[in-house]
Amino acid sequence: MREALEVNKNSEYIKNSKKFLEIIPKKPGVYIFKDSDGNIVYIGKAKNLYKRVRSYFKDRGVNFLYSKPPGFTGKIKSIDYVVTDSETEALILESNLIKKNKPRYNIELKDDKSYPFIAITEGERFPRVFLTRNRNIGCAKYFGPYTDVRAVRKTVDYLGKIFKLRDCKKREPGKGPDTPCLNYYINLCRAPCIGKISPEEYGKNIKLIELFLKGKDRTVIKKLNIEMKDYSDNKKFEKAQEIKDRIDSINRLHRRQKIFYKEGDKWDFLSAAGDNDSSVVSLFIYRSGKLALVNNFTINNTGYLKKGEILSAFIRDYYGSMNDIPDRIFCEAEIGNKKLISEWLESRAGKKVKLIVPKIGEKRKIMDMACRNSAFYLEKKKFEKEINREELDKDLVSLKEMLGLSNVPRTIECYDISNLKDTFPVGSMSVAVNGKLENKNYRHFKIRSVKGQDDCGMIKEVITRRLKYIENKPDGEKKPKRKNIFSIKPDLLVIDGGKAQYNVVKNILGKKRIKSIDVISIAKREEVIFCEKYPDGVRLDLGLRHTGILIKVRDEAHRFAVKYHRKLRDKHMFNSILDGIKGIGERKKKNIFEHINSAGDLKSMTVKDLMSIKGLGYKDAINIYRKIRREKSGGFI
Repeated sequence: MREALEVNKNSEYIKNSKKFLEIIPKKPGVYIFKDSDGNIVYIGKAKNLYKRVRSYFKDRGVNFLYSKPPGFTGKIKSIDYVVTDSETEALILESNLIKKNKPRYNIELKDDKSYPFIAITEGERFPRVFLTRNRNIGCAKYFGPYTDVRAVRKTVDYLGKIFKLRDCKKREPGKGPDTPCLNYYINLCRAPCIGKISPEEYGKNIKLIELFLKGKDRTVIKKLNIEMKDYSDNKKFEKAQEIKDRIDSINRLHRRQKIFYKEGDKWDFLSAAGDNDSSVVSLFIYRSGKLALVNNFTINNTGYLKKGEILSAFIRDYYGSMNDIPDRIFCEAEIGNKKLISEWLESRAGKKVKLIVPKIGEKRKIMDMACRNSAFYLEKKKFEKEINREELDKDLVSLKEMLGLSNVPRTIECYDISNLKDTFPVGSMSVAVNGKLENKNYRHFKIRSVKGQDDCGMIKEVITRRLKYIENKPDGEKKPKRKNIFSIKPDLLVIDGGKAQYNVVKNILGKKRIKSIDVISIAKREEVIFCEKYPDGVRLDLGLRHTGILIKVRDEAHRFAVKYHRKLRDKHMFNSILDGIKGIGERKKKNIFEHINSAGDLKSMTVKDLMSIKGLGYKDAINIYRKIRREKSGGFI
């Protein structure tokens, strides 16, 4: 893909759609639909941006030709686009942007069983190899999935011992003057953190591990035998013995662990079943003619998609992060963009990958079994969803009755304060809707008016600032232009605190004559609730399921407040390091802070690392480096 992609930076509102649509280039790329608040609602790719985007609209957006809900085009108020060199590049970019932005109308894939994978990080000088159930880690290759968790965990541990891989999570091993950890001294790691192994040699070991995970253990042993012979011919017998020990260990590992399949036929079977809300995709994995694994995935936002469209989107999402792609993928229905997706899979797998709809014979029987499985699983998920909804309704009603609330607490907001003595005081708001945390609606507050360690005063400021969005406003007073969670009236306010904090918020609601919002407080240490029914407090029964909703949202508010407080504290510490350095102003400080995670990261950086940051030249890097060295040797902080 080109270094500089052609981007439309000036989004036009669709009220001028006829003029705007005329200037869209007739080239491959990705289009991005946004709503009136600037939020991305849909991302798609096109072989010809001009034709595809225009096809969504007819006479200002009333005719939507693709599979989306009624009224979808009415939500589109602006369009951005990115031009790429080819449709394949557009496909890759589309997938990356969807994963990053999670637009409302793109499908959302969820792995129900979450089988473990072996992940190998990419883009690092010294990659890590580890077991994970998360396929959304940035820049990683995935092998699996595996059904035997114990066996695959032992395999990862054994591979780490054989090849002496790092298992630390340092951001940039090999860049600091640190001493190595214990693993180096007990011969479990080659200490890349202090340069005991080159990135090239370490990378060769990673390549061997990848081959082994693909089931090509004979290839690995063959390469190691060649390396052992080279060492032996050059009379480097200690090195040769080390390679021989590695070969013996790999042979033992292959005999003991049964998580791998020999090279042979690799087939995946995909079927889909859906209703108006969501769909299920069943994945049957066959290796060397045997059924190795069955997995089911739930996918949201598919009510208006055909089976071929669902399977096409699944293939792009699932195999986009997989490293061991099968030879054949059998699909229940013909998928859209078959040729393009096939070419993309082949470029990733480095081999021929066929997408087939089986019609007769044994493959059709397997597909029929997969179809039955997806249909049954969809019914199971619908039943579970209905049961969960009924149980949640009972829990919320139980909370209402237990605490004597006037509302069923479907929307709960919880508030907490975090500070260290009187420094960097902040407030936080967590949100739960129908018992489910909605972290996209969390908010934090910088305390503006309260000085000193006055928790009640801080809670008063935060609640007052929040309530101004839902008070009855006089005629002519401006209302917020953009809708957000603040425009929605909560059923219940939960305060992380005791009786004093409860009384403060209750008085605020009383003065503002807001009777439709309940308020309680929870004293963390004793887990005592204060509310109108229990003004002197009642101890919370942690064994009840519905009280878990309150504990969950309270703990989230505390976590979110502490995280923000630490961020401000670290930023202040970081700024204090850079204060007084010639040529380093606020803009450069901001660029540096966005590039690192903490002041500790800054102290481990070299001049070359500093020069890689936007806006920093050689003189800037030298000045910062010298200041860091002085501080590390007994400095300024």
